[in-house]
Amino acid sequence: MYGIVPDVDMVAKRYKKEDYSFICGYMASRDKYLLTLEKLDRMLDSKALGDAVRVLQDLNYMDEAESIDAAEFESLLSRELKKTYSLILPYVPDRSYFDIFLYPSDYHNVKTLLKAEFLGLRTNKYLMETGSVPTGELADIVRGRYFEDMREEMARGIKEALEEYSVSHDPQTIDLILDKACYRDMSSLSAGLDSDFIKGYLTLRIDIINLIAFIRIREMGKHRGFFSKVFIENGSIQEDVFEEGFEEPIAEFAERLEPDRLRNALLESVKKIQEAGSVTVLEKLFDNLLLEYIKEARYITYGIEPLIAYIAAKENEVKTVRIIMAGKLAGISPELIRERVRDTYA
Repeated sequence: MYGIVPDVDMVAKRYKKEDYSFICGYMASRDKYLLTLEKLDRMLDSKALGDAVRVLQDLNYMDEAESIDAAEFESLLSRELKKTYSLILPYVPDRSYFDIFLYPSDYHNVKTLLKAEFLGLRTNKYLMETGSVPTGELADIVRGRYFEDMREEMARGIKEALEEYSVSHDPQTIDLILDKACYRDMSSLSAGLDSDFIKGYLTLRIDIINLIAFIRIREMGKHRGFFSKVFIENGSIQEDVFEEGFEEPIAEFAERLEPDRLRNALLESVKKIQEAGSVTVLEKLFDNLLLEYIKEARYITYGIEPLIAYIAAKENEVKTVRIIMAGKLAGISPELIRERVRDTYA
């Protein structure tokens, strides 16, 4: 079975911080290649696209002799993430601690494969190479409906998506069902790991996804029943909290939230959303909140935490680079781009 969850006792027995000392030391030496605030400013203030590309060369995204055009930027970013995983995963004693970052790519690929199948499209260029299952193998088991070779939650999600799509013929149902299945799968994996850091990270990530969905759905004028379709379980905020506060002003709803960091971030966002006239700023605030959680691993010398933090930092960095480069290509002013970019880890 792909991505089988290891036995809890075996994980606890195997996990020793000192087993990660070598790879942690090596990855610490690569901190110099992470995006800093100074390099971010250089990218934002660059007059020509080539100047921004040179910053990426400094960050080791590409060789100095390598050239790239606008159409290739997305593949460059995917390659950078894949490189990050290839630097870490082969050298860790237990990969299951890191699969939590790979599952979303698996589910992106499943959604892509199913929708392409229904619409009669080719999929290869839309598949992500950063999943826990090689894309070729995943394509075979999805197309062949080999449910016995899938993780339990993935098989359950695909079966439900197939059933719902056969009735609605709405591709959005595939996304909604498989997004929820993805986080059930991640939660199932997290529950079997002896890491409070991973559990805390995943819980916060789920809370953030639910809060952003909650506010977007309200802004779109959709009814509360639609929120139940997108609500993801296993966060710290229960669904009934959202249901009871659905008609409340955001500032009033925020007082319902128990984690201080979430309540404060949401209260801060109210003013910024009003100023910007868009909820996009909310995503930036919450991404920064997740980054602040990850930064706590800076004070840990070795173990899984610094490696997970490096992966999360790189994912945040790639998102930031994507925003900057897309803005540059679209001719958007540095000031407007800056409003959307996330904080940096380094």
